[in-house]
Amino acid sequence: MFFSLEYDKKANPLDYFPLAAGNKWTYKSIDREGIGQSGGIITIEWITEYIVTGQYNIPEGKVILGDFITRNVRYEYPSDSDVAALDWFKRVPCRGPASFRHKNYLIAGNYVFDLGDYGWDAAARGLSAKYRDDLPSAMPIFFFPLGVARVWSDRRREEADYQAGLLWEAGKGPAPNPAQNYWTIEARENVRVPYGKVKGATKLLLHENCGGSVVWFKDGLGVVKAGFIHVGSYMEEETQLVDFTAARTTK
Repeated sequence: MFFSLEYDKKANPLDYFPLAAGNKWTYKSIDREGIGQSGGIITIEWITEYIVTGQYNIPEGKVILGDFITRNVRYEYPSDSDVAALDWFKRVPCRGPASFRHKNYLIAGNYVFDLGDYGWDAAARGLSAKYRDDLPSAMPIFFFPLGVARVWSDRRREEADYQAGLLWEAGKGPAPNPAQNYWTIEARENVRVPYGKVKGATKLLLHENCGGSVVWFKDGLGVVKAGFIHVGSYMEEETQLVDFTAARTTK
């Protein structure tokens, strides 16, 4: 089937994405960006460890809480680079290692959402009021099981395109062309990363006005590789899995 909303069987994303408390992923990332208008390029490399710290059941679903630990940060840039511009890369929260502090997920039905910087209200132990308002237009990052639907997007966009498709089939309108702002199942591929060779990872693509993202996901392991390229200014980032450690369980 094409759209995720056509799939009516319930699945538990945790059967595919091992987000149990204590599980830890180690990633190696590299970010390359233009330095202002100088034409120079800054390269930032770092290691992050993502550790699941807990779960909460809330009315909207299940929230997975996690922390990032960043280490081994290395910067490389031309010797004549502007000092203020370099400092901007090191302190602005949307750039490189500075962007990683927490990553929290919302599991709602078959979907997984990245709650971003503002989605979780720790004091209230629930979604923030703003994220709750934004949820109907929030983009899920995964729909499980991967492969049962070709594409997914935010609920409003997908519903509108689905209805347009029904009208087109009835000869009452143009065919929808869901492309931008949709995650698309591209292929299943073998991927080699520092962790090793991962067989049969699902390749996902997201096209946006500002560029595009690509993710390779392996059931039972998680994200093994990811990348992003920005259109309009030079910016590209790649992340690869180095290690995965499952928490020890006690009987």
